Amino acid sequence: MPDGTMAGSAIQELEIVRTNDGLAEISEKLRSYERFALDTEFVGERTYLPTLSLVQIATVDWIVLIDPISISNLDPFWELVADPDIEKVLHAAREDLRLACVNSGLAPRSIFDTQVAAGFVGLPQYPISYAKLVEAITGVRLSKSETRSEWDKRPLTPEQIRYAKDDVRYLLEIRNKLGNVIEKLGRTDWFVEEMGRFSDPGYYITDPEDVYLKLRGPRSGMGARQTAVLRAVAAWREREASEMNVPARTILRDETLTEIALRPPTHLSEFKRLRNFPAGDEVTIGPHILAEIQAVRRLTEDELPAPLASLGETETPAQKAFSDLAFALATIHAQANRLSPELVLSRAAASDLTLGKDASLLLNGWRKDLVGYTLQQLLEGKVDVRIKVEGGVPKLEFNEP
Repeated sequence: MPDGTMAGSAIQELEIVRTNDGLAEISEKLRSYERFALDTEFVGERTYLPTLSLVQIATVDWIVLIDPISISNLDPFWELVADPDIEKVLHAAREDLRLACVNSGLAPRSIFDTQVAAGFVGLPQYPISYAKLVEAITGVRLSKSETRSEWDKRPLTPEQIRYAKDDVRYLLEIRNKLGNVIEKLGRTDWFVEEMGRFSDPGYYITDPEDVYLKLRGPRSGMGARQTAVLRAVAAWREREASEMNVPARTILRDETLTEIALRPPTHLSEFKRLRNFPAGDEVTIGPHILAEIQAVRRLTEDELPAPLASLGETETPAQKAFSDLAFALATIHAQANRLSPELVLSRAAASDLTLGKDASLLLNGWRKDLVGYTLQQLLEGKVDVRIKVEGGVPKLEFNEP
């Protein structure tokens, strides 16, 4: 079975696959390889879920483009993405694999994400872009001319075809070089663990009840009851957008949801006083929004969410000082161990640890082994920390007091 070493200029460029039979033939060929590079192009501006518009594949021997717009049955290919015996190499894999998971109902298996791999070997600028990673590893500078191309339009231009092929042309070479470094650093188990998230279907699911936490808009004055209104109306919008397959923002803008939460209407006529509320829509969507608001009014105090006005502002000065320290210590420790700090610990995760919130990502798996457990011990006063510099590089020493 061929490995992942690219054949350089000898690689064959196949004709675009536009038929079910052609896809079945390519899928069967791919089963003879240990791994293949994968990328997709999609259009997400007009639908709730992005529309898959192109699939790019590279093996050590050939590159091929698959036109999903012309193919009615992609199942043979989706089955490959879910095959645990064939590695799929991608860059920034989540959205590509989300399309695979949603369209097929199958969980992706055996994934190698070169963006995450770059973090595991300590390359700067994490999360690094594909173009910058290609240049750093191969010295090739890629064109960015088709970044915002209309991939659902046919026929594809020669420039689009070249750009699409370049998106997978260098992935196997990069995968091999980064994989070798990860192995030499003794981090293969850590990396495999990190890749495991891509095989969890829940990783790709957006819970409508959590959408309110990511909305744009002011939080000042957003008490628990107003936050509950925002949560309910945002969840309704998300479900409505999913059912209609339209972007959520086309139903109501984030700013409008926030205004509804801060000044909840009680009658249809009151929607007209809300800024940015679509004229006339109070008749069509107004009753649904009023029903959500009425349901929130029936909630008990214990059923209300934490007020958005307080989120991010709950640290005392002492707690903030510790979370800043924890973040700084994790950064020093990551850099000393040739890891991208942003991969190890975010500032928000440091705050969650300090406040006793859900810090499960930090307190499980390889992150716990590297720094999470020690930071928790430090918070509890069970260890002391000392910073010393060796060869110009700061390093940490943890000792029991």
